[in-house]
Order: sequence, then structure tokens, then C-alpha cells
Amino acid sequence: MRPDVSVLIPARNEGSRLSGTIEAIAGARTTDARVEFVIVDDASEDGTVESLVSAVPRLLEQPRIDIRVCRLDSHAGIYGARNQAAGLATADVLFMTDAHVRFSLGWDEHVLRNARTDRIHAATTTQEGTGFRGFGCSLVVPLMGTAWNREPLASSTPVHVAACHATVVTRELFERLGGYDPGMILYGAGEPELSIRAWLHGADVVALPEVEVLHRFKAREEMSDFLSSMRPYWVQNCLRFGLLYLSEAGCLQLLRHYARASPFFHSALRSIERSDVWERRRYLEARRVRSFAWFAQRFGLRTQSGAPIP
Repeated sequence: MRPDVSVLIPARNEGSRLSGTIEAIAGARTTDARVEFVIVDDASEDGTVESLVSAVPRLLEQPRIDIRVCRLDSHAGIYGARNQAAGLATADVLFMTDAHVRFSLGWDEHVLRNARTDRIHAATTTQEGTGFRGFGCSLVVPLMGTAWNREPLASSTPVHVAACHATVVTRELFERLGGYDPGMILYGAGEPELSIRAWLHGADVVALPEVEVLHRFKAREEMSDFLSSMRPYWVQNCLRFGLLYLSEAGCLQLLRHYARASPFFHSALRSIERSDVWERRRYLEARRVRSFAWFAQRFGLRTQSGAPIP
């Protein structure tokens, strides 16, 4: 039987957390929806797949679920793993999430009722024990990063960016957009780039506050170590993101910002120069129906210092 929703989970060194995530998501359904869990192990080194496989017989005791597991031989990064998962998914609706989450009760009802081929839905992100609630994200220029929307939003309110662990998109739209940019390395900037690409290609990104994703964020020290290891790739990805969409003046502003702010700027720029960024920009420009200037005007976008977008 074909599933109603495919829940896509990239996993790297997640140990035994995956089985609990699957159980919690499956148990939070309030409809008869059949859910397919597509797990892509991104070359874990801690026995993530083995731990999950041993739990599969118990997990499959839950009604109306399927589990598909794929292991990558080399570390592809979060965006490569998500693209791989989407390629394996068989449902018409995709829920992109992470290996350490819980979904709110009745998530399936809201996802299936709201799914549309011209919209990405941004579920609400929460953090246990903190009161934190993020209603999608806003783009920060020229950093080309994001900031959480902390003020509550009504259903279907337009937002700049859907967080990649709380993204609902039809398979048709994801394929039409071409998935996550394969030029994004390991981590950083891939989720805002996909959302902005959706906006510029005629789709909308809107809040789905009825669905909450309880996310286990890394502890402060763990997060600091992780970001330090990812910073060179993050800088390169942010440069690529900006160079794909900004005007000439905006690109110069982007380069000036990172030249001043990051010790990784010069090595990142050399990598960008060897990449397909300009071919990719021409490819996207030929297919978009809206410009980045339209997006900036649509949301009254300003730079992080409050200046107009050049």
C-alpha cells in the first residue's frame, strides 16, 4: 500500500535515538495515515544503522508504517542525505525532519489537509524545557543566514524560510525545484537557499503553526564544537547562496562582509571560483518567475544593519 506521508530523516552518529523518534512520530498520528520513514545514514561511525535495524521488528508492530534504510559510504552532509532520502521516498507528501525530534499530536491530519503543490509549509519548532518556539525563519542579508521568527504566526502566514527539520513539501514541488542545491557542502545555508528558490520559482513558503516539532538541540558546548568544525563549509555555502541571487552591488556587499568577518573567506572564495556557481546562477535565472528584488520588496527586507538591500 502506498504511504500517505514520507518522513525523511538524515542521520549521522545518532546511536539509538532513531527508534524513539520513529515510535514517537508514529504514535502521534490521529488519522489512519500510512507513514513511510526513510532513514539515510550519512556514513555514521557509531553503529547507527545496526542499532536501528535491531529495533525494526519492534517498530513495525506499530500499525500502518514502513521503514526504509539507506547507508551512504561517505559523508555527504545534511543536504545530500536529504536529497537521497527524497529520491527513495514513495509518498506524495514529504516531511523533512531530524533524527532527534517529536511531533505534536495530530500532526498527520494538519499535514495532509494543508499539502499543496505550490507551497512549502514551515512547522513550528519547539525546545523542551525552554519555552522556545520558532515559527519558521527570516533571511539575514548580507550574512545569508537566518534568524528565528519568535512571534506567533497564524496558519498560512508567509515566512522567508522553513527550517529543514520542520519542512513539509509535496514530492512534486520538491522535484520541480530540483531538491537541495548539490553545491552546498555538508552544512549551512542549504535550507534558506531552497526556500528562497521556491519563492523565486513561483511557490510560497507559509507557516503551519498547528504542527510542532520538538527538537533536541545540541548542548551549548557540543553546538560550539560542531559549528567550529562546520564553519569553513558554512562560509563557502553562504557565499554561494548570495552569489546565486543577489545583484552585483549585493554580491559586493556580501563579499565585503565576509572578507571582514571570517578568517575562512579567502579559502572559501577560491573554492567558489572553482565551482559551478555562475552556471548555476544562469540556470536559475532562466527558470525563475520572480526576482530577488521582488522578494526583498515583498517582505520589506533590509540588511542586518538596517540598510536597504542594494
